[in-house]
Amino acid sequence: MMEATAYGLDGKTAIVTGAGSGIGRGICVEMAKVGADVVAVDMNTTGAQETAVMVREVGRKALVIEADVTKADAADVILKSALGTFEGVDILVNNVGGLGPKPKRVRALELDLEGWEFLMRLNLTSQFLCCKAFIQYAVDNGRKGSIVNIASLAAMVPYETSVVYAAAKAGVVSITQTLAWEYGQNGIRVNAIAPGHVKTPIPMSLYKGKEDLLEAQNRIIPLRRWGDPDEIGRLAVFLASDASSYVTGQTVVASGGMTYFRTSVV
Repeated sequence: MMEATAYGLDGKTAIVTGAGSGIGRGICVEMAKVGADVVAVDMNTTGAQETAVMVREVGRKALVIEADVTKADAADVILKSALGTFEGVDILVNNVGGLGPKPKRVRALELDLEGWEFLMRLNLTSQFLCCKAFIQYAVDNGRKGSIVNIASLAAMVPYETSVVYAAAKAGVVSITQTLAWEYGQNGIRVNAIAPGHVKTPIPMSLYKGKEDLLEAQNRIIPLRRWGDPDEIGRLAVFLASDASSYVTGQTVVASGGMTYFRTSVV
């Protein structure tokens, strides 16, 4: 029988990008609850500071770093800042992603190269850059580590107006597999989570005043509801902890059982 302590993160430090709200905040708080100190990274420092307060309320340390992880040198700056406060870094959660500050549905023939490159950099390139910096740090210092990348159900299930987002998230699944293969021998595990519908600020704002559409979405989910950020957080805890010590290169779908999208109700 596995000891309960295998699910803990005592003595660990986790960097979480996109920590200012939603899934990122849920991951920070759930990791703190089981012992991790947290580096909350976000361009929205107000949100990240709020997350840090929640981390401290459960008795753990928190550092807030303002950074745009789509920039080439951001990951190295984040690591340097984290190591200025904590002795080491053990966990990286790549949560930054989405459709940008002003999300809109765009079909493939309406998409220009600038829009394609922006969403690719936001959802895929940023994760690769952070993975690369973290792995380089771990290898150089002979440290083991765990990376949890946030993908999306869209990586496996196509839906209308998702050509860039879905392609980028499929790329996240792919780099997760490749990096796990390349650096498993160094004791570095790399896994991903593919959430379905989760109650985060941006998607919930799109349904404001459209409760009938939200209910229609609920009906296509076997559990009949959207997920909560803390539920994704607890899955991230599992993948970061020794409870999953023989798991790497995997993408775990957390969608309430939903295996397809129905965009006609959105």
